[in-house]
Amino acid sequence: MRFFAFVLLVFVSATLYAQPKQNAPYSRYGLGNPINQYFSNQAGWGGMTAAFHDPHHLNIGNPASFAFLRTTVLDNGLYGKYSSYQSEQEKLETWSGNLAYLALGFTLRSPINEVMDKAKSPWKYGMGFSLTPYTVVGYNVITRENISEPAVDSVSSNYTGSGGTYRFTWSNAMRYKNTAAGINLGWQFGETVYENTNVFSDSFPTFINTYRDQISVTGFVWKLGVQHDWALKYAENDKDVALKFITFGLSGEGKHKMRTTSDVLRVRSRGVQSNGQFNDPDTLLVADNVRRDLTIPASFSLGAMYTDLGKLRVGAEYTFTGGKAYSNEIRPETQRNASSVSAGVEFIPDILSYNNYFRRIRYRFGAYYRQDTRLVNGDGIDDTGLSVGFGFPLVLPRQQTSYINSSLEFGKVGAGTPIEETYFRITLGFTMNDNSWFFKRRFE
Repeated sequence: MRFFAFVLLVFVSATLYAQPKQNAPYSRYGLGNPINQYFSNQAGWGGMTAAFHDPHHLNIGNPASFAFLRTTVLDNGLYGKYSSYQSEQEKLETWSGNLAYLALGFTLRSPINEVMDKAKSPWKYGMGFSLTPYTVVGYNVITRENISEPAVDSVSSNYTGSGGTYRFTWSNAMRYKNTAAGINLGWQFGETVYENTNVFSDSFPTFINTYRDQISVTGFVWKLGVQHDWALKYAENDKDVALKFITFGLSGEGKHKMRTTSDVLRVRSRGVQSNGQFNDPDTLLVADNVRRDLTIPASFSLGAMYTDLGKLRVGAEYTFTGGKAYSNEIRPETQRNASSVSAGVEFIPDILSYNNYFRRIRYRFGAYYRQDTRLVNGDGIDDTGLSVGFGFPLVLPRQQTSYINSSLEFGKVGAGTPIEETYFRITLGFTMNDNSWFFKRRFE
C-alpha cells in the first residue's frame, strides 16, 4: 500500500508540475529561472545542504545525507510566491504557486532490529527517490519600440514563454562510523515553448511576424557527495552517539551533456480584415525534430555545520557554478561563473518539554547571497535575501515523530538590472516518518 500511495503521489505531482503559473521576465534566459534544490526544512535557515543531515529529514542536495537516516521519510511540499517587478516605467505584481517537491527516503538497516539483536554495525545504508522542478519558464512581456524606417513608425512585440525542466533522482549512500558517501543518479526532462509576435501596425500593408520554438530537453545527470562528523562530545552510556559534533560536507555535480529537440515555426502575415484578423500568411520556416546539444555546467558546494544534538545547529556554505561552460545550440547565449554563500541557525528551546509545545518547536533563521549564471545586457541577476522557518513536531501512531516544516524567504533579484524583482516565498512541507520498514519480525 505504501508503494502504490507513493506512485499515486508521483502522478499527481507530475500533473501539477506541468502547469507552472508565473510571470517572470528573466525566465526567458537560459533554461529558465533555476529552482533551488532543497526542501522546506533547509529553506528556513538559508538553504544549506552540503553539511546538513538528519535522521528524520531528507536532503537531496548532498546524497551522503541519506546514510544518516534512521526512519523511512515521505516528504512533500507546497509553495506560494508573491513577486513585485519594478522597471523605470512600470510595476507588476504577481502571485504564483505549485507543488514544490515530492521525495521518499529510507534506511536499509532497521534501528529496531539493531536493538533486538543487541548488535550494532558500523555500516549504515540509505536510499531515496525524489521528483523536483529544476527550472521554470513563465513570462508574458509586451514592448513598443519606435524605429526610424520611412514606412514604419513603431513595432509592438509580445514575448511569451511557458514550461520548464524537472528531475527524477535516485539517491544511494553508505556510511562507515562517522563518514558517509553518496551518489544521485537522475534524469532531467521537460518542455518549454517560446513565442515572439512582432506587429508593424504603422506600415502599409500592415504585417505581423510570428516566431515559435517548442523545445524538449532530456538527459542523464549525476551528483556525488561526502559528509564527515567530527565528534566533540559523546553520550556517557553510548560512545557511538555523538552529542556535539561538527559536520563537514562536500557535494559536486558534473558537467552534463543533454539532447534537445525543437519544433520551429516562422510565419509572416499581411493585411487586416474587417474583423481585425491578419490574413495572407507566408510560412517562412517549418522544422520538426531539430536535434541539438545542450551543456549544463558543473558545480560544487562546501559547507560546515556545528550541532548540539536536540538544541542547536549553526552552519555556513559556499557554492561555485562554472556557468561559462553553458552551451545551448538552439538558443545560444553567454553565461558567467557564479558564487553563492549562505548561513543559518536552528535552535530548539527544550526538546523534552512536556507541557509547553512551543518549546519543542524548531526555530530557524538564515541569510543568503546567490549569483545567477545568466546575464542580462551584461549584468548579473543576483539574489539576496533572508529566511525564517519553523519545524512543528507531530507525534503519530507508534510514537513516531513527524513534522510540518514552514519557511518564509524574503529577497530581491536583479538589483541594478532593468527589471528588479522583490519577492516573498512561503513553503509548507509535510515530513512523515515510519521506522517499521525493513523490520524483521520474529516468532517464538
